[in-house]
Amino acid sequence: MQGVRALERGGAYVAGAEDADALWLDPAGLGHSVGAGHQSLLFDVSYVYQPVDYTAAPGLVASNQQPGAPAPQLAAAYGIDDHWVIGAGLSTPYTSFHKYDVDSPARYASTSLTSSNFVRVTLGAAYVVSRHFRVGATLQDHVTILDHKLVASACPGAMTMCDRSYDMPIEIKETDYFSPSASLGAQLDATDELTLGATIQAPAHVSTSGSLAVTPPPALANAMVTGSKGSESFWLPPALRAGIEWRPSPALRVEAALDVELWSMHDAIRIAPDHISLGAMPLQSMTIPRHFQSSFAPSLGGELHLGAAQLGAGIGYETTAVPASYVSALTVDANKLLIGIGGGYAYEGWQIAVAGGYVHLADVNVTDPKVTLLEALHEPTTPTFINGGTYHSSYWLAGLRLARAL
Repeated sequence: MQGVRALERGGAYVAGAEDADALWLDPAGLGHSVGAGHQSLLFDVSYVYQPVDYTAAPGLVASNQQPGAPAPQLAAAYGIDDHWVIGAGLSTPYTSFHKYDVDSPARYASTSLTSSNFVRVTLGAAYVVSRHFRVGATLQDHVTILDHKLVASACPGAMTMCDRSYDMPIEIKETDYFSPSASLGAQLDATDELTLGATIQAPAHVSTSGSLAVTPPPALANAMVTGSKGSESFWLPPALRAGIEWRPSPALRVEAALDVELWSMHDAIRIAPDHISLGAMPLQSMTIPRHFQSSFAPSLGGELHLGAAQLGAGIGYETTAVPASYVSALTVDANKLLIGIGGGYAYEGWQIAVAGGYVHLADVNVTDPKVTLLEALHEPTTPTFINGGTYHSSYWLAGLRLARAL
């Protein structure tokens, strides 16, 4: 889901995508701006907040202290002639960020992503094949600005048991300016009342580089740290989206959609120090196991247009991409139910709209933890699992949308 209008409709906005935000929903929808000199402009911004309570054991609770983050979108489409439309835009995903106490039970999974940011730069075009058929494509660049803090263990290889005095805070401040991807989309007006839409989103490989700072643990406080560079890498998944929009009257639009995200290729996050040593001990590469699975998100939503006013609502359900054994404070996810509602007003080519949403997540009780403690200095003979416990979470979303058609 991306953008205020999709939020309003509970995520059911593929076949009906028709404004500049079609760039990331279904690029074929850019074809609605066909006509020499026709312009479609869009700015919208949403607020995304995910409260989290992680109970590792009685009396050991970590709560997300990050109050939420904005997710702005900016896009424009321009009609070249009666067949071609071009578009460009910047978007940020609906991503939650978190901050936990550095001494909390969440510390080994993550203590902060607060200063991170993810931006997708998109160039696209649509071609109107006929009055009833449109196709579109985009080229994308995923820009990742990562500020990831967590705690690893600096237990030396000669030792088999280490206490908290070997806890070593790590801060990864890195950037990936070029992570290309692409999408293809199509829309078919099967009848005057029925439109079919589909889009394919390609995967992207993120590989950041920059600083990797370590703080010596209390047990090795006198050890000198040499080196400060590193990298982190992971995959973002391909996705398939499809929808059917029905317009029984000029005032009413109803869409049923399905979003399938192939998260199964997101198997791990890999952290690679670049010649960093703690005293005479070099830091090794570390892996955060993920082993995600594909997720499925059916949704149903619609809009009612009453003159210049518009009302919309929708509901969506999404299966989790994170098996329970791999849920951690870094990524708290579960099967979820989204309810969205919103409305807007149009006047002389201007549109203003607001939307809100609530996402209910099922509680997750991790009884078979599989996320391991990061061992910075050696591979342990017996891994330590750090994500056991109960996770309680939800999402709150709100957004404002401004659009202009010329």
